[in-house]
Amino acid sequence: MNFKDCVTWNEIAQQPGIWKEEVSIVKENIEALGKFIEGVKGDKVKVIFTGAGSSEFVGNTICSYINSRIDIEVLSVPTTDIVSMPEQYLDADADIILVSCARSGNSPESVAAVELADKLVKNIHHIFITCNKDGKLAKISETGENKYLLLMPERTNDKGFAMTGSFSSMVVAGVLVLLRKDLDVLGEKVEYVASLVERNLDKIVANAEIVADLDIERIVYLGDGTSKGLAEEIALKVLELTGGKLASFFNTFLGFRHGPKSIVNDKTAIVCLMSNNPYTRIYELDLLKEFKNEGGKKQIIVLDTVYDEEVKANSNYYFSYEDAKLGEMEDIFASLSYLVYGQLISLIKSAKLGINPDNPCPTGEVNRVVKGVIIHEYNK
Repeated sequence: MNFKDCVTWNEIAQQPGIWKEEVSIVKENIEALGKFIEGVKGDKVKVIFTGAGSSEFVGNTICSYINSRIDIEVLSVPTTDIVSMPEQYLDADADIILVSCARSGNSPESVAAVELADKLVKNIHHIFITCNKDGKLAKISETGENKYLLLMPERTNDKGFAMTGSFSSMVVAGVLVLLRKDLDVLGEKVEYVASLVERNLDKIVANAEIVADLDIERIVYLGDGTSKGLAEEIALKVLELTGGKLASFFNTFLGFRHGPKSIVNDKTAIVCLMSNNPYTRIYELDLLKEFKNEGGKKQIIVLDTVYDEEVKANSNYYFSYEDAKLGEMEDIFASLSYLVYGQLISLIKSAKLGINPDNPCPTGEVNRVVKGVIIHEYNK
C-alpha cells in the first residue's frame, strides 16, 4: 500500500506546524501556568512526569535536560509503576506536581494515578497535558483548584494507531512549561527546527525509504541524554507500526556494549542519533569506529545535524541536515528533527510489509487506547 494514503502519514507530516502552534499555546497560558506552579508551596517541590507507553517517554525524553536547567527535582515515572506500587512514588508528605501526559486521557492507569495521588499525597497539584478535550483527564481537571489543563491542538489527538504528533507536541509543551522563564529564546529554537523539517521533508522521506528498503530483521536506535528517550519512543514506533514483525531495541552508545550489543547480526540496522555535545560525540564516534572495524553486513545509519566527514566515513548511510544553527542547539530541540526520520522509517517499512499502519493489529491484541486493565482498590 502507499504509505501516503494513511492517516498516520498526515499526522507525521503536520508535526512542524503543530510545534509552532504549541509555542503560541504555551505563551497564551504562561502567566496562568506560572502562577499555578509558583503557588505550590513546600520545603522541596518535586515534579513528576507520568504517562504510559509513548506518554511515559515524554518524561523520559525531557527530564534530564530540564533537571540541568532548574533547581526543582524533575522525575519521570510511568503511570503503570505508580498504579502497581504507589507507596514507592507517592510520598504523603512530599510537595508534588504530577504532570500527566496523555493522548486520549482515557487510559485506566492515567486516571488511577491521579486518583491515587489525590488520595495519598497531602500537598498534590496536577498539570494535565493532553490532546483530547473530551477525555477523562480533561474532565478531571475541572474538579479542583489544584488542577491545571494544558490542552494540545485538536489535530494532535492522533486518529492513527501510533502516537506521533501527540508525543512530539507534549515534548515541546513539557520543556517550554518547565523552562518558561526562557520561553522566548526556547520558542524560537522550536520554531527554527520546525521550519527546517518542513523544508527538508521530501529529503527526509527519501532517506527513510532507503532505510525501509534494507533487508533487515532487527533495528536498534542509539541516543544519549535526551535522545535516549527519543530512541525509546522511535523503537516503539517500529514495533507498533510493523505489528512486531520487525524487532526493535534502544540504548545509549556506551550502554549498548554492555550486553545489548549481543542482538546485532547481519540483518540488523543500527540507527545512531548523533549528539550536538562535542564531548558526547567523542564516545559516539568511538562506537561507530568499533562497528566499522568489526565488519559484517550490519547496516550503520547515522542521523546528524552538521556535516562531519569522520562520522560519515564510519557509517553505511549518513543523513545530515548540514545546518550550522541546528548543530549549535541543545539536543532536546535538535533531536526533534531526528524524531520525524524515525517515525517515517517505521511508517514506510510497515507499508512495505503489507501492513496497514493505521491499524497494524487488526486482531485487537494491542489497542489504540489500552483495554482490559482492572484497577484494584488501594487500601494501605
